[in-house]
Amino acid sequence: MARALAVALAVIISTQTTAEWQPSFEQVQADLFAATGGNTNAWADFDNDGDLDYFVGFRGRPNRLYQNDNGNFRDVAASLGVADDQETRAAAWGDFNADGHVDLYVGFADPKFASKVYRNEGGGKRFVDVAGEIGLALNGISRQPAWIDYDGDGDVDFFAAFRDGANRLYRNDRGRFTDVTSASGVGDTRRTVSAVWWDFDRDGDLDLFTANQEGDANGLYRQQLGRFEDIAVAAGVAGTPRPKEDGGVGASVADVDLDGDFDLFVASYGPSALYRKDAGVQFADVARDSGIDLRGHGVTSAWGDVDNDGLPDLYVANFLAGQPFYRDAFFVNGVRLVEALPDALLKKDATHGVRFVDFDRDGRLDLSLTNNDPAGGGHPLWRNTATMRGRSLAIDVTDRNARRTRAGSEVRLFRAGTRTLLSSGLVDSGSGYCSQSEMPVHLGIPATWSGTVDIEIVTMLGGSRHVSIVRDIDPDQYRGRSLRVITTR
Repeated sequence: MARALAVALAVIISTQTTAEWQPSFEQVQADLFAATGGNTNAWADFDNDGDLDYFVGFRGRPNRLYQNDNGNFRDVAASLGVADDQETRAAAWGDFNADGHVDLYVGFADPKFASKVYRNEGGGKRFVDVAGEIGLALNGISRQPAWIDYDGDGDVDFFAAFRDGANRLYRNDRGRFTDVTSASGVGDTRRTVSAVWWDFDRDGDLDLFTANQEGDANGLYRQQLGRFEDIAVAAGVAGTPRPKEDGGVGASVADVDLDGDFDLFVASYGPSALYRKDAGVQFADVARDSGIDLRGHGVTSAWGDVDNDGLPDLYVANFLAGQPFYRDAFFVNGVRLVEALPDALLKKDATHGVRFVDFDRDGRLDLSLTNNDPAGGGHPLWRNTATMRGRSLAIDVTDRNARRTRAGSEVRLFRAGTRTLLSSGLVDSGSGYCSQSEMPVHLGIPATWSGTVDIEIVTMLGGSRHVSIVRDIDPDQYRGRSLRVITTR
């Protein structure tokens, strides 16, 4: 009880400053999203109708898949065959067979039940479990999954973190998967609960960060030609030494200071960390200097430019068993990160899943939360109603065949004809906790710039950083829809 009190107090202490800009949200279809027990929280346009649909994995009730019809949702999980009733702790959308229809991985909390891979048959009609057929029927206490192209050959491979055993990596060989865990060196046996991929050393391939619990060090796996080396201690992101009850939980990546590099936030049991990317492979924990002082039970983190000013803002879900309304944190990014959690979210908050998503295509990031506490706040969907401080552009990154196989790609906006950076983001590669979404990259454009923009996309292919540039785009022409950018290879 003493530790619980200290943890709760630490979160309260960190919320005393008032942000200049205040977020504002209203609930959407509150009755539909009232059910408690939500764990995973993953978005994708599974029916290819232009808006994003919503999968929620539950504890204590069947999973749900909400089909989005111009901003109105209905649960179609049972009719489409994805309403599993085992506790679901992992979900990831990805087009593993590159047929243009996004597929769904589902992993369970009970290791007796093998994971499933639901192949999307197209037309918004049916999903079929093909996990055994393609080599991804995995047993274990499932945590963070990710569809990523680790070998840069143009198709998506698969990574899964497990709470009770070695993490696993599978190479995609024409739609069937080969276990390359041992050969790659990523079979970490520490208690990993989240993982995110990006090219932090800028050498042309995706690297891996893993957040580990129970006092273990985090992992930072630098890739070199398919082999991975853990350099977390040398890079400054190990998070150790720390007591056994502490550990990394929810990792997410964003260009926090708009310097062109991607920084790393780790929601943690104990002090959460914001690792600023410095020269070479070095990171520095600047959480307290940046305005973040969280010393509690941080579980999930998500970045999104909620006010469209070009700087990513941060939501952190906090969870403590027996305290259903244990306070979350919402940081608005300006000169510093300032805590500004709206009162409306105090009892309709998250414990595990957090996603920023423009579900209604109005150019403003909304917020979806999942709360698995039986006495908690359901899995609310919040519409962003705040006044924006700029415009936005949603960018859908695809391969040359218009397939969404480019997780981990970097997207940057510049003032047209210059190298003045306006905003930047990543195609989702597993950030947060237990989920991966397949969504356009939402980038804010501050009101100080009213002109056109150039878009730069960097994709890791064949061991090189391939750059695609689209010039002189007017964001106002893409209100209500995303801009599809086909990468050059």
